Amino acid sequence: MKYLIMFLLCGIVTSIHAQKKDYFWGYVMLSEGDTLKGWVKDRSSGPFMELYPRIRFKAENSLFRKKFGPDEIVAYSVNAQRYESVPLREDPAFFRFDYHINEGNDRVFLRVVSRNKDLTYYHWEFMDADSHFIDHIPLFYRSGSFEMVRVTQGILGLKRNKLATYFSDCPDLVNAIRTKELNGIYEVYDFYLDHCKDP
Repeated sequence: MKYLIMFLLCGIVTSIHAQKKDYFWGYVMLSEGDTLKGWVKDRSSGPFMELYPRIRFKAENSLFRKKFGPDEIVAYSVNAQRYESVPLREDPAFFRFDYHINEGNDRVFLRVVSRNKDLTYYHWEFMDADSHFIDHIPLFYRSGSFEMVRVTQGILGLKRNKLATYFSDCPDLVNAIRTKELNGIYEVYDFYLDHCKDP
């Protein structure tokens, strides 16, 4: 009985300690298919925040911490946000960037903002070197495609030419993008789901 009480107290102390150190409840999905629940931390706190290249994970009822990079796990969740490991490469070209998916690429964590079986909206988070704040690149991914498309270019709005090319098999969407009937990320996302999916 004494050992049971000590074990329970250790669990409570671990939970309190994890929360104080900016860990949040979540899980990691291993490549073998197992899902481990516990406390997750993927960034530092304070005025000079940092995104960790390898997340910190404390399993439920464990005192030990592990680190996982995007090449070691399939996905993780922290504070009700899901992140997935994706083999993504950003290719710079003349005043533009292309985003290619290939298993030979290095993997990165992308935050799942919204998902339908046909289209996923991701945020690729990064640390802005000037402001020291976390920013993101908004990306659309069509299921089965070997590339993603950047949706907006900051204050310049939608990347209309890139989106029109990416969704070229849906003329109604292309027209709505080019004529500026659609001006926001979710407007494009919802239009695609309503008008471009196979019945």
